[in-house]
Amino acid sequence: MALEQTITLEVNDSEFSFDVDITSYNKYINTNNPQNKVQPATNFLLSVVKKEHRKSLKEFLTLPGASMYLVGAIVEEYQPEFNITVKKSNSKQETSAETE
Repeated sequence: MALEQTITLEVNDSEFSFDVDITSYNKYINTNNPQNKVQPATNFLLSVVKKEHRKSLKEFLTLPGASMYLVGAIVEEYQPEFNITVKKSNSKQETSAETE
């Protein structure tokens, strides 16, 4: 996976291109919290959109839910897929960890 990606989204009759890198992605993830989701998403989108799309993006972001739909699509495209398996630990390790 490239740490820098240009992601282009077609939304209705508009097209938006975003230059996403690991720094901007991490900043978005770190500022996102349960009480404040829309503003971090909006800030992220405006910080990574290509300059030629910024004005039309600002207009689009006035629509309810727009920032959340766009950021969801970008994050899904940017993040790699992980194959994670949690192995069960044996009870002997759990018992020794509990006594320490």
